[in-house]
Amino acid sequence: MIRAFVRFAVEKAILNHILFILMLILAIFAYKKIPKELLPSTELDKIVVSGGYVGASGDILDKMAVKEIEEDLKNVDNIDEITSNIRNGVFTITLDLKEDANPVEVLNDVKDVIANNKKDLPSDMDEPVAKILVHQFPLLLIAISGDVPKERLLEAAKALKSRLSQIKELGNIDIRGDADYEIKIELNNKKIEAYNLTKELVYSAISSLSSIYPAGTIKFRGNKVYISSVNGEKEVKRLQNTILNIGGVKVRLKDIANVSFGLSDSKEISNFNGKENISLNVTKSKKGNAIELSKRVREILREFSKEYKDINFEVYTDTSIWIRNRINLVTSNIMFGLILVFISIFLSVNWRISLVVALGIPTSFFIGLIVANYLGYSINMLSMLGVLLALGMLVDEAIVVAENIFRHLEMGKTPKEAAIDGAVEMFPAVLTATATTIFAFLPLLIMSGKMGMFIKILPVMISILLLSSLFEAFYFLPLHAKELFSIGKIEFSHKKSRFWETLKSIYEKILYFLLRYKKSSLAILVVAILVTTFLMLKNSKFELFPKFDAEQIYLSGKVDVNSKLKETQALMLPLEKALLQALSGTDVASITSIVGIKFNPDNSFESGEHLFHIFINLKERAPQNFFDKYINPYLSLEYDSSNMVRQKSAFEILEDAQKVIKEFEKKEINGTKIFKELTIYVPQTGVVGNDIEIGVIENSKLNVDFAINKLMEELKKIEGVMGVSSNKKDGPLELKLKINRYGQELGFSEKYLINSLRGLFLEAEYGKMLGDIGIIRMKLSDENKDRDFNIKNLLIYTPDRSKRVALKEIVDFIYQTSPLIIYKEDGQRVWSVTAQTKKGVITASEVMKRLKPTLDELRKMGYKFKIKGEAKENKKVFMEMKEAAIIAMFLIFISLVLMFNSLVLPLIVLSVIPLSILGALVGNYVMGINLTMPGLMGIVGLAGVVVNDAIIMLLFIKEAKSLKEIAKRATTRLRPIMLTSITTILGLSTLIFFASGQALIIQPMAIALGFGVAWATILNLIYIPLLFATIYRIRDEKAI
Repeated sequence: MIRAFVRFAVEKAILNHILFILMLILAIFAYKKIPKELLPSTELDKIVVSGGYVGASGDILDKMAVKEIEEDLKNVDNIDEITSNIRNGVFTITLDLKEDANPVEVLNDVKDVIANNKKDLPSDMDEPVAKILVHQFPLLLIAISGDVPKERLLEAAKALKSRLSQIKELGNIDIRGDADYEIKIELNNKKIEAYNLTKELVYSAISSLSSIYPAGTIKFRGNKVYISSVNGEKEVKRLQNTILNIGGVKVRLKDIANVSFGLSDSKEISNFNGKENISLNVTKSKKGNAIELSKRVREILREFSKEYKDINFEVYTDTSIWIRNRINLVTSNIMFGLILVFISIFLSVNWRISLVVALGIPTSFFIGLIVANYLGYSINMLSMLGVLLALGMLVDEAIVVAENIFRHLEMGKTPKEAAIDGAVEMFPAVLTATATTIFAFLPLLIMSGKMGMFIKILPVMISILLLSSLFEAFYFLPLHAKELFSIGKIEFSHKKSRFWETLKSIYEKILYFLLRYKKSSLAILVVAILVTTFLMLKNSKFELFPKFDAEQIYLSGKVDVNSKLKETQALMLPLEKALLQALSGTDVASITSIVGIKFNPDNSFESGEHLFHIFINLKERAPQNFFDKYINPYLSLEYDSSNMVRQKSAFEILEDAQKVIKEFEKKEINGTKIFKELTIYVPQTGVVGNDIEIGVIENSKLNVDFAINKLMEELKKIEGVMGVSSNKKDGPLELKLKINRYGQELGFSEKYLINSLRGLFLEAEYGKMLGDIGIIRMKLSDENKDRDFNIKNLLIYTPDRSKRVALKEIVDFIYQTSPLIIYKEDGQRVWSVTAQTKKGVITASEVMKRLKPTLDELRKMGYKFKIKGEAKENKKVFMEMKEAAIIAMFLIFISLVLMFNSLVLPLIVLSVIPLSILGALVGNYVMGINLTMPGLMGIVGLAGVVVNDAIIMLLFIKEAKSLKEIAKRATTRLRPIMLTSITTILGLSTLIFFASGQALIIQPMAIALGFGVAWATILNLIYIPLLFATIYRIRDEKAI
């Protein structure tokens, strides 16, 4: 069957050339359509339940609504984890779904839970809303500024948002510093009392001023007429003169209240280089092409700059530039690898074989691109690095087939016969080799959670390319070989032959010498390898991912929880300006900030008027190594070095910024520190947000603050640990009113008391109007709200309205503080202690080892913990990598048994795998890196690569009857084994020695594969013949 397949490919040359052109066209279409992003999404499907009750504390909200909803949600299938954030007035419950869950079905179940709990919620509380969280990818940040009023900036921002929203591939477009127009009505208590009016009737009368709902339709003279009101009076003067009928008393609105129209208070304030502005955060959907979308957005910005000449539109963060530069870098790495492979084969064999192989690799890439686009994958750093990793493996298949075709040509066959016979002969070996490599990588798909989402593109892309290469090696490659070998007269290079003959002679003598003492040679070799491997593993440090350079540095902070938005901005701006002054130059492009929100290392965020987040936007890193300086510019498709001027790494700039931060950490006002928290870090993969994260489970019998403070103290003592903090923060002071005996005698109830006070202290929306600018909200508040007065002397009417009494006479005042935000996991309150580790000083694993005595001591006292962060992922990774390794070994073993129809020969091949680990460990030592998760993946993948040469060796020596024959037969495999190993290493060389930026994520895998293959080459050339001869007791002919 395979012979007929290869013969068809060789004989139908014209048809197959047309198919080749069609494949090239499809690949071009696929490249244009396939989404392009920086890194793959690590987010699993989530459902978010959000709700709130204005004026309720976090603790009250938890008891009133969240706790009951959480309990019922535990009974919903396919929910993996429930986490809740509760703050004053609002709550969010996030449901992490299991990987195989149907989000729509789970959403319907969640909505049923909410509906069932509605009866227990306050009647005036809106029903909580549940929705599926749609994942967005960052694209652009646009600063909108100018010497114009804020209203003008917002007008431009909203017009721009409206225009950009027409682009379907874009995701959310958020305006930072947004504000809506509102009519604010401040009630005058004295005038209300003078008219002897009740607050409840006043609220009711004001809320009826406007209606945005239609009355219906009528038919008039054959036409349908829609009936509605004018949706309220929008002009302030006319609104002030509106007559209200309140309990039979007619008054003008201005008689009892002050009315104003304007922008509402912003929930966030955006700053650009120390100046307040409006900014747009533009994201893209999963299917959006970041590079093309960025071009379209920039075109629209040019149009807006002409329309709004008094306003500046500036893009200060554009992820498409990072994506384009990273793709260009990896593409040039791939092209350079191809050139190295071509040169190595040309120097080792001849130009015809090198050209056959060089043609085959891009063909495999074209097929892989088409398949990846069809399956819904994207071009990102990891998928491109997967291509680079696969490069060396793809070469193996092409070399083995092309070299064997050339060997048949040397035997005197015609190019057509050589192409068919040479390809068909190698099919079993190549098929098995491909299967073993795929079987080594595919089990990595069992990795779960964010890690599995992040890394799965690597085994998928490698498998796609290997299958593409397998098809190419037996369809297009024989055709290319026949045609190239038919051009002119083939000259067999005697110089190259002499080189290989000399090498073969030396190898044969060494191998024969070792075979004569096979048992002792084998024992010494195996023991030495195992002992060295054990010692190196014992002394290896482990970290989940290597830290890599980035284009931004994040600084998040908190001031006093009672601070207003403008107060927080005023306190933050000196810090922002100091950073601008200290970090300006060739390294930093700009510094932007948002007041009212802060982002966490795990990509979550918090909102609050006392929070802020500063983005230090860096310029592109200047070329750092030989490859980046002298090769990448010439092999990149779109090379732009105009912004590549930064000399320092993000971590070096972070250290400079820390010097500024240390000065501000000491600053005080009236003996109190200004900044309650300042955390600076370089954002990484997002798979694990915090290097160190320990969850302390709340226990009513124990003081949770003691455990949190103890852990923070111990972490601060460890060198290399920075940014130690906790998410347990005290919120604003809370006043509880407890009705005393006198109040009860007067008829006061909690409901009456709260309703009486609500109008004084609660600003609420009591109506809506429709205007030319959209919905205008009507907010109602008391004139005394937020003013400094003695609440204890506040006079309120008794329930029978017979008299007024001071509040202090009828209630007891209880002051307390509650947590600013309540964090819950699966119904339990869990507070986190977090920290980051300094690159090159200490790893998260080492920190946790040092922290173990403290944790054990606290556990004895009754405290319980949830170990999260990198330590949690490390434990999960080790467990899943063991499972993946076991599955890979069995799959490889099964494929070898099918090929050899033996148990012993497959076991001989498999025995190379544990011995080859030494090569990967030596590679880590030489390159000065720790053992990492990608490195472990490389070791697992190495299993499938190293057995390929072992298969080739065993196929040729298994029929040998003497030691001399083993040496002789092994010598015939020297060239293909050496060639495949050299080309594999050369294909990986740029990633091993010249990795930069996000490519450092995958460098440990390349090191494991590259150094592992180099060491496995020696094992396959020496160890396999020795083991085979020992097991089968093969002796020299003289000894028989």
